[in-house]
Amino acid sequence: MIIKRNRMKFFIPGLLSFLILFNGLTSAQASTQESVRIAAASNFLATLKVLSKDFTEQTGIRVNISNGATGMLYAQIKKGAPYDMFFSADSKRPELLEKEGLIEPNSRFTYVTGKLVAWSPNSHLVSADLLKLNANNRRLRFLAMANPKTAPYGEAALMVLKHYGIYDNLKALNKIALGENVGKAYHYVASGNAQIGLIAKSYVSNPNKSVGGEVIDIPQNLYPEIKQQAVVLKGKKSPATDAFLQYFNSDKARKLILAYGYGLGVM
Repeated sequence: MIIKRNRMKFFIPGLLSFLILFNGLTSAQASTQESVRIAAASNFLATLKVLSKDFTEQTGIRVNISNGATGMLYAQIKKGAPYDMFFSADSKRPELLEKEGLIEPNSRFTYVTGKLVAWSPNSHLVSADLLKLNANNRRLRFLAMANPKTAPYGEAALMVLKHYGIYDNLKALNKIALGENVGKAYHYVASGNAQIGLIAKSYVSNPNKSVGGEVIDIPQNLYPEIKQQAVVLKGKKSPATDAFLQYFNSDKARKLILAYGYGLGVM
């Protein structure tokens, strides 16, 4: 009996120590697992990655990003995709989500305003100046743009091409390369498969990666203002999403956003 008592004396303190240690590890693990899941339009991906990295370094909160065409992400959210926030390339889809009761009340805001540019890496072959663009130019194999059915930058590009009176000729000659999002349109040009692209200015304004060739800003009166809005999805408001929004509105974050060629939104 004495031996059993001695064993219990050692066993109970040891068990308590283990439980305390386990509880501490579990709490630490829960803290490190805190994260924000963001669905983001392709044009904002590079900027969001930089912002997210800085945010995580400051707070320890991880940011998991899924990117794609705004229309595709909207459809995923409608089907219950597990995102906390949605950074759209337009205002249309966030407004629809609000009407459908799928966002947190008063969470919709314009986070940036987007700008459209024409980019030609080899302007000596094909100029980025749409006034000079000739669909019959043999050096022009493809003009790249985002799909206007799913991407707001594609809608803007379509309006611009029609304004300059070159859309019909390009389409008739099968010289339009449609990307499912503006990021794909950029890659068509960057890879040399297309000679000119109508893309988001953010792709050629990356302060960490210079691009060559000719970049021409498209006059903003030729397409509707691209108000890119964000929302917190219904039931997903948390200390982590609050912290991210607070960081997003900081001076440091706003300077980064400007550096990537965007106009500032209003929170």
